[in-house]
This record gives sequence, C-alpha cells and structure tokens, in this order.
Amino acid sequence: METSPNLVSIVVPTLNEGDNIARLLAAVRTALDGTDFEVLVVDDASLDGTREAVSLDARQNPNVRLVQRSGKLGLSSAVLEGAARAAGSVVVMMDADFSHDPMLLPLLVKHVRSESDVAIGSRHVRGARIEGWPVYRRVGSMAMIQLVRSVFHLRAHDPLSGFVAFRREVLDNLPTRFSARGFKLLLEVLATQPSLRVSEIPITFVNRTRGESKLGPGEVGEFLTLCWRLFHWRWRQGAGGRGFRRRLE
Repeated sequence: METSPNLVSIVVPTLNEGDNIARLLAAVRTALDGTDFEVLVVDDASLDGTREAVSLDARQNPNVRLVQRSGKLGLSSAVLEGAARAAGSVVVMMDADFSHDPMLLPLLVKHVRSESDVAIGSRHVRGARIEGWPVYRRVGSMAMIQLVRSVFHLRAHDPLSGFVAFRREVLDNLPTRFSARGFKLLLEVLATQPSLRVSEIPITFVNRTRGESKLGPGEVGEFLTLCWRLFHWRWRQGAGGRGFRRRLE
C-alpha cells in the first residue's frame, strides 16, 4: 500500500458494535474535520448489523472502508490487518464503544507527527480518569500493568491501552505477531521495540454504555500467554535475559 504523508488512518476493530458504530463514525468526522483521514472498520463477522451500518456510511463517505473477516480473529490482528490496508503515515487504533473519546484524536496525531513514535491515550497518568469500572476490574488492570512494566522494564504508565497513535513504520517493523489473537498490541510494540519515543496523553476512559464487553477469561489467558511468549522472545534477543538475571543477583 502506497503511503500518503498527510493522511491519518483510524483503525476500528468491531465485533457486534451495531449500537455504536454509526455514532462513532460521525464523531470521528467531527473530531478530524479539516484533516485528511480515512477510517477502516475491521469487523470479525458481526451478526448485529454492524457491517450493514458501516456499508451504509461508506456509501455516503468514501473515506470509510469496511474490512470483513470470517470470525473472531482478535483485536490485535484486526488492527494489524487494518494497518496493512491503510494508506496513512499515522495509524490510530481505537475502540468502537466510546470508551475512547474521538475528540482526542487530533492531540494523539499531533504528538506522533511532532515528537513521538507512539502516542498513548493513557488511563494512568496525571489528569486521567476511569469511569464506570467496578473495583475488581480496576485492581485487575493495575495488577496486569505492574506485571508487564516490571517484567519488560517499560516506562509507559499504560502499556495496555487500546487508544494509541503510531507512526506507520512502527507497525510495519513489528518483529513479532504474538498478540494477534488477543487485545494487547501496544504491549507487544513496546516490549519488542524498546527504543521508541513514547508520549502519554491523559484520557477519561468511560466504560461502555451500549453493547457487551469482549473481555473475559479467554482474553485474560491470552494476555498471560502473550507475556510468556514476549519474555522468551526478549530472552533470546538478550534484553529480557539480562534484565531477569539482574533481578536475581
């Protein structure tokens, strides 16, 4: 795919987001008014009218594209497939359920174009908030974040965010594809490319109000598997092994 230097590509993975997707596309257009952008909705065989809603929108807005897939293949693989089909020099991943505020898209893009390889919409920096999460989910999220920050020596405060802007080459050069079935692409990017310049922008993360959450025991298992595979990959590369040995000494 030939890259356009001024184009921003928004990749939105979907699975049964019929209640949200039309509103989200309208909100993205409002947020990026005056910007050269495209939206790629990568759908994992939704059965609730998501595909039909995107197709209807695309007939009226040629910068909206639907990428149809045959089953539930994973959020990370959806983003990577969307990025491979995208033409923008900046690629943004975001959820369809309004957990991520589309009005912050210009700020994320600005950081990537001016100073960063990766700009994270962060839930865990000063000024950020999480709304609508029960205590058990807050505790679980923080435990997962502390685990990966410690194991992989990450400076980012929210390496598990799903609202992120990337320079295109960051995804093009990703050396592994371990997270494809899961939902933690940012972790894989940061763990395998430690020299990246990273910015974090505080966001208000709002728990979905329509549709059903995709997070369940299977996704948690995939997260732990991803951590294990990344640890072994880094050990073979040398970085993980040195860090692990230092902690043992």
